[in-house]
Amino acid sequence: MNRSKRTLPLLIVCTVSLLAIAAASWWFRPWSPYSPNVMTKLLHPEYRLQNFRQMEKVFPFRVIPASAEPFVFPHGTAASLPESFSYDGRIIDTQEFIQRSETTGLMVLQQGNNLFEQYFLDAQASDRFTSWSVAKTVVGTLAAIAQAEGHIESFDDPVKRYVSELEGKAWGEVPIRELLRMSSGIQFDETYDDKFSDINVLFYRTFLLGQGVRDIIADLPAARPAGETFAYLSPNTQILAWVVEQAVGEPLSEYTSSALWQPLGMQDDALWSVDQSGVEMSFCCLNMTLRDYAKLGQLYLQQGVWRDQPLLPQGWVKQSHQLQPLEPQKPAEKSERDYGYHLWMPKNAQQEYFFNGVWGQSVWVDEQHDVVIVKTSVDPLFRQHMGEMIAFMRAISSHIGNQSSAAAASH
Repeated sequence: MNRSKRTLPLLIVCTVSLLAIAAASWWFRPWSPYSPNVMTKLLHPEYRLQNFRQMEKVFPFRVIPASAEPFVFPHGTAASLPESFSYDGRIIDTQEFIQRSETTGLMVLQQGNNLFEQYFLDAQASDRFTSWSVAKTVVGTLAAIAQAEGHIESFDDPVKRYVSELEGKAWGEVPIRELLRMSSGIQFDETYDDKFSDINVLFYRTFLLGQGVRDIIADLPAARPAGETFAYLSPNTQILAWVVEQAVGEPLSEYTSSALWQPLGMQDDALWSVDQSGVEMSFCCLNMTLRDYAKLGQLYLQQGVWRDQPLLPQGWVKQSHQLQPLEPQKPAEKSERDYGYHLWMPKNAQQEYFFNGVWGQSVWVDEQHDVVIVKTSVDPLFRQHMGEMIAFMRAISSHIGNQSSAAAASH
């Protein structure tokens, strides 16, 4: 056989082998603790339970240190949960719903006292549960603080005033207020069930291809004028965080530490997942303990005052849960809940509002009953369970309120 003919198959085999080795090396990345092999398993049924409370093993992160003066909620008289609650004409067993919605942690405060704290599915008090979009309310809160401190002159200012990189782009003309109201008018598909939707592609490009989250969204076009319709888009929060960071002149995690974590007496380090350039994925991915989530809810319940010191601007809490006069782009977007300034309210709210994230993360605040409830979950059916979740929270609030009233009357 001709030597060249014998050499050609060998070259092909060697080339294919080298390509296979290169692909495997990229996929598993032995030089890094973060690899596509791990990241693509984030939501896999076999791994998501652990991933949601160990996100530091999936994505890079920035630490928000625990407070130098940690605050621990005092324990009140232990409270029970209602045995059942009603929803849509049905009586639902409370424990069955806790199990069916794959709850990992549940905590109930009243008047700032810890009345109930329980963990499920092998979770522990020391676990840092991932927030998903609960982080959006944190970013909205930071924007309010930055505005009160004079870093942001007005929420009617356009984004470009603070983020010069967005001058000449659609984002640059959007007023900050419309980011808070989720009415930027920017074109983006937030459909989580579609593997190739904009939100899922954003994750692919950020964590698999190593692109910066800001670079990915900076050139998104406008679909309609800002301020016309409600459309829940994660990039709104990412841009809002960029505004805050530029306005205050420090990374988002550092400002979170000084503005919230230290004064609130957060007991544990929190971790904020970042892209490969170190920018916080601010629309999601804040990882913290159940007790520290509860402090955020209690801060809102106390109208932004903590240990007799105002941390939030006067009137912000009330303003943030006022219904915004916007028509939803998609009818289902506000079917069982309404939106304020980066804060949700249940339909027909009675001094109730909540931080909320996909897969069943909620920080519920009920001013009427002086109650805060935190529920973390790994619930793939969280959308179907939204109405039940609201009924569940209301039932607990009412039940705790009635128990408190009965105890007070007995004395």
